[in-house]
Amino acid sequence: MEATIQMMIYALLIIMFVFDLWLSILNYKNRNAEIPELVKDVYEDKAYEKYQEYAMTNYKFGLVIKTVNLLVIVVLLASGFFNWLNDFVVSIYQSYYIEILMFLLFYYVINFIVETVFAYIRAFKIEASFGFNKMTKKTFVNDKIKSFILTLFLGGGLIYGLLALNKNTNWMFFIYAWLSLIVIIIVVNLIYTSVIVPLFNKLKPLKDGELKKKIHVFAHSVGYQIDKISVMDASKRSSKLNAYFSGFGKSKRIVLYDTLIEKMTDEEIVAVLAHEIGHSKYKHIIYNLFQTIVVLSIYILFLTLFLEQSIFSEAFGFSEINIGFNLILYSIILSPVLTIVSMVSSFISRRFEYQADHFVKDNYNEEELISALKKLSRENYANLTPHPLYVKLMYSHPPVSSRIKALK
Repeated sequence: MEATIQMMIYALLIIMFVFDLWLSILNYKNRNAEIPELVKDVYEDKAYEKYQEYAMTNYKFGLVIKTVNLLVIVVLLASGFFNWLNDFVVSIYQSYYIEILMFLLFYYVINFIVETVFAYIRAFKIEASFGFNKMTKKTFVNDKIKSFILTLFLGGGLIYGLLALNKNTNWMFFIYAWLSLIVIIIVVNLIYTSVIVPLFNKLKPLKDGELKKKIHVFAHSVGYQIDKISVMDASKRSSKLNAYFSGFGKSKRIVLYDTLIEKMTDEEIVAVLAHEIGHSKYKHIIYNLFQTIVVLSIYILFLTLFLEQSIFSEAFGFSEINIGFNLILYSIILSPVLTIVSMVSSFISRRFEYQADHFVKDNYNEEELISALKKLSRENYANLTPHPLYVKLMYSHPPVSSRIKALK
């Protein structure tokens, strides 16, 4: 039975790798498809050639990342590394919680090192060569240190809490874990922009002037109260453009990248903000929160069924159940479920984007939004011809041509 479990885990890893690889190849080959008429003016010929080169570079690099990640986990599983790691941790620590947390910490450090190497190459080799990266190596290192510390405390605290609930609540684990995580998700939504974002970026209020006046005039016209419009210093990391809406109730806030303000007209920016206000008017954030709670329920259900199964630990050489190792296998086995959930959530997200776009059409000016969408696509090197299947599985936003077609 143990050998069968092992083979199933390896087979699952390989199947997910092959599926992901096939999907990437499918999307990559579609880059030469005919550009839809509605977006043929997004790139000039030379700019499109540069995009093609950018797409090819990212595609090849993505294959390397996928292959290395697969090899790392297979080598760790097959070499008996986790058994050695468990013996090492147990020989030092004699606490149920500390043993598990340290076991997971060592595994996280390995993944963190691999991810950091790839992130460095992507930022300072690929993104820099195409003019996107504006980040200094000092900022890169600081970001990684902050991310590591945040994960250590927040992630470690979350796992410790789940372990405590699992050990002390027995069959009520699902209920307590579900309620606890819902509270955490709501709190994170409330404090994300005001507490977490400032750890990495500076947020400043939008300056008084013509742009701010136009924004408030539009917001007033649709009965929307804007309490805070912040400008993020995104340009210290990248030249790419973006804007987003976060929080709800009195904590809601609109955040504009400084690169967006630099490269768009006031009318285009108002159109982008009108889109974000559309999300709020249609209560998409509340729906997304509800969707997250549903997905969370699925994850916790799988975790409840999986956590105490000794057969998974025993299949890889442990003499008894190892909770830390089971959690790692849980993240692997959950991959197919994540794919299905991603497909559903992406479909819902794309519908929300269409609704927010039409809010702009009904209440402001769709031509300004179309102009902004084209500019976003050009400045961010967006793919104008993604494969339809790739879009269905991976895209949270519809392709720009589909959005423009819907608006027209």
